[in-house]
Amino acid sequence: MSNRQTILVAGATGSIGGGAAVALAKRGASVVLLGRKPETLEARANSIRVALSEAQTKHSDVEVAALTVDFSDMESVTRAANEALDRFPTIHGLVLSAVTLKQDGPNILPSGHELMFATNVIGPFLFTQLLLERMQQSDGLVLHVVAPYMHEEIDWDDLESIKNHKAGVAFNRTKTCDRIIAGELARRYAGKISSVAFNPSFIIDKKDPELKKRWPTGIMGAFWKVATILVARPPRVAGEPIADLMLSSIDRSSINGALFKLNKRVKKPDKAMNDEASGRRLWEELARNTELDAELWNPV
Repeated sequence: MSNRQTILVAGATGSIGGGAAVALAKRGASVVLLGRKPETLEARANSIRVALSEAQTKHSDVEVAALTVDFSDMESVTRAANEALDRFPTIHGLVLSAVTLKQDGPNILPSGHELMFATNVIGPFLFTQLLLERMQQSDGLVLHVVAPYMHEEIDWDDLESIKNHKAGVAFNRTKTCDRIIAGELARRYAGKISSVAFNPSFIIDKKDPELKKRWPTGIMGAFWKVATILVARPPRVAGEPIADLMLSSIDRSSINGALFKLNKRVKKPDKAMNDEASGRRLWEELARNTELDAELWNPV
């Protein structure tokens, strides 16, 4: 498989997405950075270009493009997907690492959705669906970055954690949903595209000038700060294995439906990814919420 692929990286201004974008570009992929703020995206694109130049890589001429999208806003997601389809005739892969953890919730958006659920679940789901037909033309791979946390049961009567909202539980529930979607996408589109989940371990870019603004408050914030000092690993630790998965799998169908922890394939079946009943139910809930065409619900 040629390394000159076009890979979209959602959450490219974060630690994990940023690490993935650098690693992909150094290996010769054309990288499209997705994020909410154009100025932050351009700064990240410039930093990647500098990194390529300093590394004196033979791939210093690769394209590093930017695409603005707010995953909490479905109109923004739809616009961004349409722009991606217009600008990139071939899309080989999608890295879904956009994520938000917001306290003092529930934080209800004008759409009626809860902010974390919209950003971490609904937006990425819709964006992926809108690109699936294009990605099927190139044996596409969707990599869902999941959290290295415990499984959180879904409350189907309070899917977005609005009625009974605890920030940590609500966040973990969104990441459980991401595992469920990764598994369901793998089942529904087997033989057309491939879908994997990726556990990055605890990754923090300690050089990020915006890092202090990202910290939670209270006990949760104290835990993150201590964990950053003691166990956090730099972006390249996740970025390199993501690049391996996106660019080195000759037969992507051989990894379809798999869960990886960094560069290791997890042998034990993942509870959320293998829950077919929850996969069908969540998929249909999200399809209704995003008003997707009926044919996307059950691809032939």
